[in-house]
Amino acid sequence: MSGIASVSSELLLELVTGERWFASKGREAESAHVAAVAHAGDGVELAFVEVRFPDGRHETYLVAASVEDGVPRDALGDPAHVRWLASLAGVDAACDTVRPMGVEQSNSSLVLDERHVLKLYRRLEAGPNPELELLRALGSSGFANAPRLVGALEHAADPLEAALAVVTEFVPAAGGGWELALDSLAAGDPGWLPARARRLGEVTGTMHSVLAASTDPHLAPEEASVESVSLLAATVDEDVGRLVAEMPALEDIPLGRRMEELRDLVQELARVGPPGMVARVHGDFHLGQVLWSDSGDWVVIDFEGEPGRPLAERRRRTFALRDVAGMLRSFDYAADGARLLHGVEAPAGWEAACRAAFLDGWHATVDRRLLPGSEAGCERLLGLLELQKLLYELRYELGNRPGWVGIPVAALERMLERL
Repeated sequence: MSGIASVSSELLLELVTGERWFASKGREAESAHVAAVAHAGDGVELAFVEVRFPDGRHETYLVAASVEDGVPRDALGDPAHVRWLASLAGVDAACDTVRPMGVEQSNSSLVLDERHVLKLYRRLEAGPNPELELLRALGSSGFANAPRLVGALEHAADPLEAALAVVTEFVPAAGGGWELALDSLAAGDPGWLPARARRLGEVTGTMHSVLAASTDPHLAPEEASVESVSLLAATVDEDVGRLVAEMPALEDIPLGRRMEELRDLVQELARVGPPGMVARVHGDFHLGQVLWSDSGDWVVIDFEGEPGRPLAERRRRTFALRDVAGMLRSFDYAADGARLLHGVEAPAGWEAACRAAFLDGWHATVDRRLLPGSEAGCERLLGLLELQKLLYELRYELGNRPGWVGIPVAALERMLERL
């Protein structure tokens, strides 16, 4: 036995757990072994590495590695190995130039010859890949505001059936929406994002409409169940209770004494009426998931959904307003992020201007079947989904970035004032 299958558990753990894409950094891994080698080329192997934890659970990761003197090394630094991976996905790329695409958290993305982007999925779960599903649906419809899918590598054997990689066209762009929003504020150009927010809303609404037009049984929209909003409200109410029970730091801020008011707000926002249809959506939508292309338009990227959520949940139909809520929260974060990261205050009304323009554009293009039956119902459902995101933000900031906790706190207080 040679190659990666002969590598010790200790060395495999070093290879996997030290990477940014390792999902369980807060847990101590017990062991690792190679469950299977999906493909082997000249000096490189694409392998499933199973990482086990003391509680008996395990996670499966995809590694592209070369083994030298018994030590496995990530193979993505070698253009020849990257060329081999692209060919497995059906793309003939010269790979004369290969560079990482930004700071990747959960996967590995490389720009090939400034023409293609190769994304290697790292943590794998059995089942259809949501990004591959949505890119195929958007591409077949002619939707022009997502990267065109040009290749994919899928595995249909043991130890699990999953997509291993995708290749898309590279989109030349000035940058991502988040960095451009902050940079424009820091550069004294506060009108940059408000002037483009309506177009972002139009692109988002068109994306939702295209996905809702699919006849694929895994994508086609469905009528929301009668109890869907009640279940959502119950989940948000539980989030409030869990926040109170698990985050003692809440006691140090005035908002911590208003948790019962938040629960009253949940019940008020749950009075939606007929909620409309549920459909497949982006699932992790914010300014960091859109590019402002060199051609002067928005392009939506990264259709995997929230990487920390199970695959089945990421593929589940939901309200299109969930994506809207994510983007609106991103505007709020950008306004405060400019102050916290660059020491620059966004002008008064900046976030409100982005919000209003985005909503105007979205409502102008979205399939009306995806909306509640009344304007008031639409506002309440959006508010409920924003509240859910705000509670997640508050928990995250209290536990990880206390200096940012004022962002969700201020937004929650504004919502309570509207009661």
